[in-house]
Amino acid sequence: MARVVETRKSRLLLAALVVSHLVVISRQVDTGGGTSLLERVLFAAFSPVQTGVARIVEGVKGAWSGYVALHGVRADNAAMAARLQAIELELGETRQRALETERLRDLLALKQALPMRTLAAEVVAREGMPWFRSVTLDKGDRDGVLLDAPVISASGVVGRVTSVGPGAARVQLLLDRDAGVGVVIERSRATGVATGQVGLEDAGQPELLMKYVSVLADVEPGDRVLTSGLDRIYPKGLVVGRVRSIGVSSGLFKEVLVTPSARFDQLEQVLVVTSAGEDLTLTESVR
Repeated sequence: MARVVETRKSRLLLAALVVSHLVVISRQVDTGGGTSLLERVLFAAFSPVQTGVARIVEGVKGAWSGYVALHGVRADNAAMAARLQAIELELGETRQRALETERLRDLLALKQALPMRTLAAEVVAREGMPWFRSVTLDKGDRDGVLLDAPVISASGVVGRVTSVGPGAARVQLLLDRDAGVGVVIERSRATGVATGQVGLEDAGQPELLMKYVSVLADVEPGDRVLTSGLDRIYPKGLVVGRVRSIGVSSGLFKEVLVTPSARFDQLEQVLVVTSAGEDLTLTESVR
């Protein structure tokens, strides 16, 4: 066993001496251009490895640069998204302020046109129904609001006050089937009573039903419907709506459906009549 080990050591020593001798000789052999044979051999052997390492390094550098750039883009996108959301909120607030300003301007113009004293009020609550029957205002008897006071919007009649407290009042809308208003067809002067169709048990319909219209009365779709003043609650000449359709309920009367001019689903500011005056006619039309 010892002889085998010694033989292996002798062979390794011989191989080392041979390689050393070849290295010394190759360094002395000039292949032209001032480059030794050893340098050429080493360059040929290690240049693929060097190239591969360089490519790996470049790939790692590129990936890192891409990651850094992507991280920056994501940060920029997040900042832009936040800024866009802020701008949208600002635009929404500006749009709401513009709409409120327009509503208040229309209400002020109506207030100035009415030959009666009125009080501006804000709608602060409404029933949780698809077609609610009443709303609550932020003005009460200490502000001059009285029971049965007519309530109008810039587009037409809203309803009347049915209960009042020191700082709030409840308004029964014309949509309520228990509500009623004396009306007249502006063109033909045919009279009747307009009532709502919304009750407690169902949502009802958003149209008003004009009753007690004679079958001989001249009524056509599109006719404007005004308050007649005969109910002794609403002043004469306020716009209620426009005739949508006409039917016959019995041999004596027609049933006329009226599209109300007041936008009940958009009520925010209204006028409460605090004293009656001369007859008037609102000019707001129903589309």
